[in-house]
Amino acid sequence: MKRLLLLSALLTSGVMPLWAAPVLVQDFEKADSLPKVWVVNIPNENASTSLVTTQSFEGKQSLKLHYHFTGEGAFQYLGVPNKVQIEAPIHKLRFMLNGDNSQCGYGVQVYDASGETHQYKAGTIDFKGWKEMVIDLDPAHETWGGDKNGKMDYPITGIAFMVSQPADKAKLPVESDLYFDALRVDSEKSADETIGGRQVAVVSPAYGSDVKGDTRITVAAPGFKNLMARCWKQGAGFGTDSTVATVALDAQGNGSFVFPANAYPHGPLTVTISGQNGASKDNCYLQFYNKGGVSWQEGMPKTPPPAAQGMTLAFADDFNGPLSISSTDRKATYYDHKPPNGSQDFSSLSFSGYDSPKNPFLQVDSYLRIRADANKNSSGLISSLKNDASGLKASLPCYFECRFIGPNAIGTWPAFWLLTDYMTDRKNGKNDNAIPVDELDIIEAYGGEGPHEPNAYDKYMVTPHAWNQGEAGKAAETTAFKAMHNPIEMKKFGIPSTWYERPHTYGCKITATDTIYYCDNIEVGRHKTLDTSKKYPFFFLINLATGGGWPVDLSRYNGIADMYVDYVRVYQGK
Repeated sequence: MKRLLLLSALLTSGVMPLWAAPVLVQDFEKADSLPKVWVVNIPNENASTSLVTTQSFEGKQSLKLHYHFTGEGAFQYLGVPNKVQIEAPIHKLRFMLNGDNSQCGYGVQVYDASGETHQYKAGTIDFKGWKEMVIDLDPAHETWGGDKNGKMDYPITGIAFMVSQPADKAKLPVESDLYFDALRVDSEKSADETIGGRQVAVVSPAYGSDVKGDTRITVAAPGFKNLMARCWKQGAGFGTDSTVATVALDAQGNGSFVFPANAYPHGPLTVTISGQNGASKDNCYLQFYNKGGVSWQEGMPKTPPPAAQGMTLAFADDFNGPLSISSTDRKATYYDHKPPNGSQDFSSLSFSGYDSPKNPFLQVDSYLRIRADANKNSSGLISSLKNDASGLKASLPCYFECRFIGPNAIGTWPAFWLLTDYMTDRKNGKNDNAIPVDELDIIEAYGGEGPHEPNAYDKYMVTPHAWNQGEAGKAAETTAFKAMHNPIEMKKFGIPSTWYERPHTYGCKITATDTIYYCDNIEVGRHKTLDTSKKYPFFFLINLATGGGWPVDLSRYNGIADMYVDYVRVYQGK
C-alpha cells in the first residue's frame, strides 16, 4: 500500500513521467513460467531453477536459482531467460531479487523482435534479503546479433536474468541460491497495450479428438474479454468462412460455446478461436474429427482432374481400407521413411514406423491421419518407393495430386513432394553422390504464428531442386525457383481458405517442356522442366514433419498436431 501511495504522489506531482507506472510481466505464479537456465564455462548441472513457496515477495511463489561457480577455468556466468512479448516501448526493467551477498555480478539481457541481444550490466549482489533492482534501458549498452541496428525492435520476446562470478576471483568458488520475483517494466502504454503473448487455450474437448453433434467447447483465455470462433463450412464453390460463436469470458478469462458439428463438414475440421485485447492477439487452432456432419467434397472424385486429361490413372488411394504401410514388408504399398532405410529422414520429431510403438498413422473413415506427437517423439512420412526400388513410379508426361489438410502449430511442416528415382541406380551399385536427383516440392507449408515464426497464413512454398548436378543444376534450380514467385498466396489465386482451415488438392503436372503446379485445379506456377525430370521416373512422398529451420513447440496443443490425407492419385501419359 505504501508503494502505491508513493507512486501516486510522484505521478500527480509531475516528478516522474507517466510511463513510470510499472506493468507486471512475470510473477512466477504458474507452473509454465519456469525458465531453464543456460551456463557458460561451468557444467550444466551447476545451475538449476525451480518455483518455490518458501521465499516470495509477491503472491505465493518466486523463482529460485541454485548456482555453483567453480574456482577454476575461464570466466563463468549464466542466464535465466524468461519468454515475454512486450509490444509497447519500455524504459526501465524492475524485478525483486533476494540477494545472497555473494559479490556476484548481475544484469539482464533483452531480446528484441529481430533477434538482437541488448545487454545491461547492472552491478554487484552485495546485499541479503529482498531488494528492488531497477535497470534503465535508455542509455548506451552492448548489443549483438539480429539486425544489428542497436535499437530495441518491438515486440521484445525475452528477458534473461544474468549472474556472473565475482570479479575478485579470490572469492571463488561460490555456491548459493538467489530468488527472483515480480518482473515489471516501465511502459509508455497501459498493461493491455504493453503485454502481448496471451494465449487462448481449449480446456475441452481434447485437441485432436473426435466429435459428433452439439459439442460444448470450453476455453480459457486470461487477459481477454471476448473470443470469436470460426470454422470453414460447406457451400457452393469453396464454401464459406462461418462464425460459430462470439464468446464473452468471465473475469478469469473462462467461457464456453456450443459447436453444432452436424451442421459442418464431416471429417477433419479446424476451429479458429481468436482473441484480441490491446496489443495481445492470439489464434488457437482446435483440430478435431467430425464423425457426423455433412459429406462435402471429400473422397476421391469419379472424374480425372483437368490437368490429367488424356492420361491414364496409374495409381489411386482413397484410404478407405486397412493401411498398407511398413518399414520391412516389401509387399506393402508404402514405405514409412525416406529411402534408403530412413538415412535421410529430416524431421525433428523422428519419422516413426507403422509397426512401431510410436506409430503415427491411423486410418479414419476414408482418411489417413498422420500425427506429430512430441510426447512420443514421433511424426510420419509415407513414400511410394521402397528400399528395393520397387513401388509406384511415373515418367513424364505424368500428373500427381493429393488432397489434405495440415496443422498450423509452431514447427509443423506438412508436405507433398516428388523425387526422381535414385534407388534403382543405387541398387545397381552407383554412388549416391553420383546419382542426379530432381525434387519437386508441390507444397511445403510451415506452421506457427508470432515473433520469429513463419506466420504463413495462406502462404506455402513450391520449391524445385536439382541435386548432384553440378553448377548447371544449381543454375537451373535457381531459374526454376525464381519462376515460381514464392511464396504461393492462395487468396491471390481466388482460393479463400488456407491450407490449415480446410482440405485442398495440390497437384503437379510434368511434361517434356513445363512443370506446372496446381491448387484446387488452379494453376499457381510453372517452370521449365529440369533435365533429370526428363530422364528418370518420379515417386511421391507425403509427410507431416517438424522443424524445417523453424522452432518446434506443440505444447499449447498438448504435444500433438494432425495432418489428414483424403486421397492421392497418379496419372501416366503416353
